[in-house]
Amino acid sequence: MKNEHTAQSEKQQSGHGLVFDSVTKRFGENVAVRDVSLSLAPGERVAVIGPSGAGKTTLLRLAAGTLRPNAGTVTFNGSTVTGSAATLAYQGETLVDRRTVLSNVLTGQIGGLSWLRGFIEPLLPRYPEPALERLDAVGLVERADVPVKSLSAGERQRVAFARALMQDAEVVLADEPTANLDPSSRQNIIDVLDAAIDGELLITVLHDVHIALEHFERIVGVAGGRIKFDAPASAVADEQLEALFAAGASTPNTDAERTGAKKEGGAPVPRYV
Repeated sequence: MKNEHTAQSEKQQSGHGLVFDSVTKRFGENVAVRDVSLSLAPGERVAVIGPSGAGKTTLLRLAAGTLRPNAGTVTFNGSTVTGSAATLAYQGETLVDRRTVLSNVLTGQIGGLSWLRGFIEPLLPRYPEPALERLDAVGLVERADVPVKSLSAGERQRVAFARALMQDAEVVLADEPTANLDPSSRQNIIDVLDAAIDGELLITVLHDVHIALEHFERIVGVAGGRIKFDAPASAVADEQLEALFAAGASTPNTDAERTGAKKEGGAPVPRYV
């Protein structure tokens, strides 16, 4: 019987799923991601953890195709990653406050062009059924006609997820979905993810290690732009976590990542953690 690591190795060799192959990403002289190789299968639920400035969000943006590696390749099912394969929900992603919840979710049809949403939204065709289905999945269908400005922080995050799900991508990427939320709202967001994701590959960057270990089957620890460990949640030891976060003390690449991503992508850049 094949063990987990053998199966993952075979998937990587066959190009199945999302594959990072010797990927390096630089912003100027700063190396944000260094020689990363990683294979993630459809249907997996993966949490990426690590200290601030570790390169976690850079990995997400590489997976989404909004950044390109300086070396190596990022592929999905054997083809170079594009925006149609993966959808990324940013921490604190900008919503149009004066528009309704439904209007904001409808803008998910235009994918990653978030900086144009406020201008394009009035021109979008009105096909609300798919948007209402996404809102139902995140528990907000009854608030479809409510202005976004009246929502709580947790509800706004759920709207961002619903909008991301409008792209029907096979890879869903979430950057710090529980950040700046109270404990009850954090749990609610994780419950929403569990309910809304059905067969897609889910990769989530998290600061809350307890949530990562409790709700995700696979944990990838990142520090200094490198993968320090990649293991089932049940196999992650306290010593590994202590070493992981201790390693972040000497890797302050936050500003370089943020500046570099803004130059390349042109879209609003989330906080890099």
